Amino acid sequence: MTVTQFMGRLFRYNPSIYIVNGLLWGLFHSLPVGIGLGMKWFFDRATGQSHDYLWLVFPLLVVALIRVTRVGMFYVAFYKWVTYIYILQAVLRRNLLGGIMRWPGRNLPASPGEAMTRFREDVDEVVEYVESWVDFWGRLVYAVTCIVVMARINGLITSVAFLPLVVVTLLNNLSGNRARKYSKTNREATGRITGFIAETFGAVQAVKLGQAEDHVLNRFLKLNESRRRAALRDNLFKQWMKSLNQHVLSICTGVILLMCASEMKAGRFTVGDFALFTSYLTTFSFSISLFGYMVFQHKRLRVALDRMRILFRPGEEDRVAEHSEIYLYGDPPDVPEPTADEGDRMRSLEVRGLTYNYPNSENGIRDISFRVERGQFLVVTGRIGSGKSSLVRTLLGLLPKTDGTIMWNGRLVEDPANFLKPPRASYTPQVPRLFSDTLQENITQGKSTSQDSLDRVVRLAVMEQDLLTLEKGMETFVGPRGVMLSGGQIQRAATARMLMTQSDLFIFDDLSSALDIETEKTLWERLFQERDVTCIAVSHRRAALMRADHIIVMKDGVVEAEGTLSELLNTSLEMQLLWQGEETPSEEVGDGAEQPA
Repeated sequence: MTVTQFMGRLFRYNPSIYIVNGLLWGLFHSLPVGIGLGMKWFFDRATGQSHDYLWLVFPLLVVALIRVTRVGMFYVAFYKWVTYIYILQAVLRRNLLGGIMRWPGRNLPASPGEAMTRFREDVDEVVEYVESWVDFWGRLVYAVTCIVVMARINGLITSVAFLPLVVVTLLNNLSGNRARKYSKTNREATGRITGFIAETFGAVQAVKLGQAEDHVLNRFLKLNESRRRAALRDNLFKQWMKSLNQHVLSICTGVILLMCASEMKAGRFTVGDFALFTSYLTTFSFSISLFGYMVFQHKRLRVALDRMRILFRPGEEDRVAEHSEIYLYGDPPDVPEPTADEGDRMRSLEVRGLTYNYPNSENGIRDISFRVERGQFLVVTGRIGSGKSSLVRTLLGLLPKTDGTIMWNGRLVEDPANFLKPPRASYTPQVPRLFSDTLQENITQGKSTSQDSLDRVVRLAVMEQDLLTLEKGMETFVGPRGVMLSGGQIQRAATARMLMTQSDLFIFDDLSSALDIETEKTLWERLFQERDVTCIAVSHRRAALMRADHIIVMKDGVVEAEGTLSELLNTSLEMQLLWQGEETPSEEVGDGAEQPA
């Protein structure tokens, strides 16, 4: 998508408000034409032989009326413009957020800090260019009218007025590559320091425990200095181009005024003509400056557009300018809960030859096959680095499989990331996160739900005793800016959140990592008292293994053995070691699960 195509799609979103803004600001910028004509009329009569004071005062009244009208029009136009920019910002940021939400798992191409700079600086860059296009039409009408009026008075001087436009346009075109370079460097430097700050805030405890405060501070100072220099170059070049444009215009304006004085001396120019040219040239130069600066903006916008498009999955980049529904006033309507057709309810999930390799590595999973029937409990177990989490994440599409098929009720699943989500499947990761909100909102995620349903999932997640210790119960503010819950409480809150979806398939990634043995045992007992519960769980705990209908033992990224617990304890050395709790290190690290995606 080119910058021109991108802007075209933006202008076609709610075109009526763009047209209204264009008309209002067009009139605002065009009205000074009348001021120049009024000044000419006044001075021609003031220096003439006629002393009809009524006709002498009339042009001044016209000028005063135009100025008052412009003031009133400014407030109306400004209100419409503010509304328009909020709409554009909301559309772009909504699309960017939607693009991020469609990425599976943590496969984002940018850190949270870098993504935030795209939401802020890059969106503002687009809005600034749209503002220029809103002003463009009024400035164009004004410039053309001025040229016509001035040309009828003196064609030679008017032709000189075109010279700045040619020079300014040439300068801005030549500066395009350097403008893009400085803009890109500035945005990247800003993204690095923003990301560093976000990551530091999330790892304060690790920094303190490692006594690395000085190292973190030094790193921050280096990133900040790099960003300062990049921002200084970018802003200095931007202001230098603006200044250069204005100086070219000022020099040409001075030349034009000298030519006007020469014409007056020769008797071919009246005082009124000179007043008109003086009035027009001041604002006419602003119009030419805008036209030249828009060329500069168009070049810079390529950087902002490319940075925003990065946040979208391959093939979806053009959705950055999608015409999305937004709500500036009031809350959006409630989104209906997704429901599965009865024929789409899970009967079986079959995986054949599932494979994933981490980039530039031999680690991953290879040729994994299994089948889960409705109501069954499948446990995936193995030592650290065996491939357990990689298997679950590849199944869900959080990692892109390199081979293999996934079948839902015998039907091929082309896009697991979009298919295996509520109400079909729900997932609790190894390290779940809570939002800075009430515990109830973290569990319900804004959905309307009955108290009975909420009590049910809290009980299934074994959280009822924890609520008694929280001062405000379900209304306790938790998350990064709230009450600090323990790892086990966070794990169970995330489990309750998953159970609230009432999906056909629940997938747990190492629930036991933050739970004590008794709590996990109670959770499994309560969960399987429910009817038709289907689970896939990564676990090494006996409580899960004893309840499993089928167990897959992973080692070095492949299935080492599978079967029931009794079968595996008789035939699999790996299972015997896991059952005994022996922590023998794996000879080879085959997973990354445990690697970042």
